[in-house]
Amino acid sequence: MNPTAHDQTTQQQKPNGRRAVGSSQTWTRYGVLLPSQQTRKLKEWILTDEQQQVVNASGLGHLALTTGFTIDRSLLTAFCERWNNETNTAHFMGFEMAPSLRDVSYILGIPVTGHVVTAEPIGDEAVNRMCLHYLGESPGSGEQLCGLIRLTWLYRKFHQLPENPTINDIAFSTRAYLLYLVGSTLFPDTMRGFVSPRYLPLLGDFRKIHEYAWGAAALAHLYRGLSVAVTPNATTQFLGSATLLMAWIYEYIPLTQPQQKNQNTLLPRACRWNFGGTTRGQRKKVMEWRKDFEQLQLSDVNWNPYKDINPAIVPGYCIAADNICHSRTWLISFNIKEVYVPDRFNRQFGREQGRLYQVPMWARRTWSKGKDWRVEYAREIDDFHQLVGCRFIPSTGANINSLPSESIAGQSSTRCSRNASQNFSMMVEDLKNDLPVIDRYLEGQVLPVEVASFLERVSMMIKTYSPPQSNERKDEAAQSKNVRAKNPRKRARKPLVSEDPSSPQDCGVDRYAGALVPYQASKCDRVLDGTVPLLNRGEALKENEVMDPWQMSHLTAESSSSGDSSLPESRRRRCEESGAPRSNQGVRRSGRMCVQLKMLKHRDGVGAEETNPIFL
Repeated sequence: MNPTAHDQTTQQQKPNGRRAVGSSQTWTRYGVLLPSQQTRKLKEWILTDEQQQVVNASGLGHLALTTGFTIDRSLLTAFCERWNNETNTAHFMGFEMAPSLRDVSYILGIPVTGHVVTAEPIGDEAVNRMCLHYLGESPGSGEQLCGLIRLTWLYRKFHQLPENPTINDIAFSTRAYLLYLVGSTLFPDTMRGFVSPRYLPLLGDFRKIHEYAWGAAALAHLYRGLSVAVTPNATTQFLGSATLLMAWIYEYIPLTQPQQKNQNTLLPRACRWNFGGTTRGQRKKVMEWRKDFEQLQLSDVNWNPYKDINPAIVPGYCIAADNICHSRTWLISFNIKEVYVPDRFNRQFGREQGRLYQVPMWARRTWSKGKDWRVEYAREIDDFHQLVGCRFIPSTGANINSLPSESIAGQSSTRCSRNASQNFSMMVEDLKNDLPVIDRYLEGQVLPVEVASFLERVSMMIKTYSPPQSNERKDEAAQSKNVRAKNPRKRARKPLVSEDPSSPQDCGVDRYAGALVPYQASKCDRVLDGTVPLLNRGEALKENEVMDPWQMSHLTAESSSSGDSSLPESRRRRCEESGAPRSNQGVRRSGRMCVQLKMLKHRDGVGAEETNPIFL
């Protein structure tokens, strides 16, 4: 984003009441700011050596060293009053200042170049699905609020690994630690003690975490927090990284520095001013800091605070070229879009300050759960990627909105078992489709009897496998079964020949024990063109399937029961009264359901009675 050449802006007040660009007017707050970040529990988080290596490789490991930073709330409030939310700079007597991308890389030790910190849109209903997918557990109703989850829940569930942890346990715990880390240090929310799970897709692949511009996103949040702080009737909670802002003030304005500092620590620079929460003597009040800032001169500023840094100790992901840090661009982090104008504070880069160019107007957007900010800020994101020399690659993780919705109680084990069953069913279906090809390839091959028997059993298991039903389907099936059982007029289905357990089965290779047999797919388990396999005498049934139903009745006569006990009492009484011979040789007796069939087979076609025999 190239600055447009304009004359130096005037100092008059704008008609709409806002401060003019370049104005030194300040807002006066009527309350002391309260930082939103909470990093106390990070020191109590127990990490293994393997987890610590993952955190260090992610480029966010230096953030853990900045925890416990002492925040001077009076100093923080007095500096925020100097901030201009139209230029994103702090206005002093005749000059402007602001934290830059280079300051973020040195003070916090995190990458400021790479992909923009953004992802697909999420809603409040997707919080449980996202936590289940990336953390293995989902927070309860009391552990989440307005799409945010409590930091205390993350600490309580994942701060220590269980005994004999699995790979998933280590991954879930490490990812929860990183979410706690960025949520409490870089992106604190107005609701203290909460963090948004929208960063989880960016933390899914540990190998690609360092490829995101976390420093640029942290600077965008800091600019937004400063702009909100100078808004009339704004909240007293300070958004953004108070550690970053306090360390930056100490680096550039020596009169604000505490009496002591850690000389041994060079990176991250915030550790020079971190004393673990101990006091540093008498603190000034807000009125005293206001007076000091009103009298601040150019000579009172340290314009080159990093001259003593050894470039050899700076990690590669923290190095940012001057042409990147000194170029106008947009800082993006989901819905937050802030303008970055380093040409208005050239002295921080060792350059002469020229004319002040005008800053483009833009609208600050609030969070909307259904908005895809990658589309809304497509042009700004492309400008940033062109500046840092990277191409935006969407996340290859699971689609958040397509993750299965599960109940809160017992959802972890249920989800794992259900996914495993679905995957196994898909695998069996694939193998079932490949079986005809395998049969054709092995047909005629001479195989040991053990191998042939094994292939026979595997083929049978694959073809007879049926996927397990869910609990809802089981309940529906049981209910329908009860309904059928209550109906007294329903008759039990007679078994087919193929279901007769007494019919002989093809033993396959068992008949050739201890010999080499040629491979041949058995008739009992061969599937042709996706049809139902025919068992034994079903071949005869297949040959006679073109016959009329009454012509095939003799096929089931032998397998049907002929005892009197199988007939209802009313039918036995009518048979005894009629005196008709009871024989099973070519004659079958029936009830009222077969009257129509008897009329077709009667000699005259009419006058058939229930007791008349059927001649086959």
